[in-house]
Amino acid sequence: MAQKAPITINDGAATPVATTFSVEAENGITYTFAERSNGVAIGFRRLSVSTKLATGNAVTNRAKYAVELPVTTVINGVTQLAYTLRANVDVILPVASTDAERKNLFAFLTNGLQHALVRGAVRDLDPVY
Repeated sequence: MAQKAPITINDGAATPVATTFSVEAENGITYTFAERSNGVAIGFRRLSVSTKLATGNAVTNRAKYAVELPVTTVINGVTQLAYTLRANVDVILPVASTDAERKNLFAFLTNGLQHALVRGAVRDLDPVY
């Protein structure tokens, strides 16, 4: 079981910068982490992680990871939200799945995001044809 603590992740700059997200909120299932360096709440970057274990007749465990990267603009001296980039990953794990199977799914997920075709479509808006 992972203990809640600040999360440090490199950004996507040409020379990556380590970005630290601190615990912001929790409800026992979902934990939200915020990166507050810009000092303006509407511009806080956020990550959220949740794990919901199967109970009763449920046959799946569920895990979610989400990223929100707001972009702000200044109009007449007031910082405003221009738009927000978002990503959501939903992982559905049958209760019968083995540790090896879950590791395999995680590898396909993380390694797939690094594949040129997927990276091109997601990061570079390069459609698959």
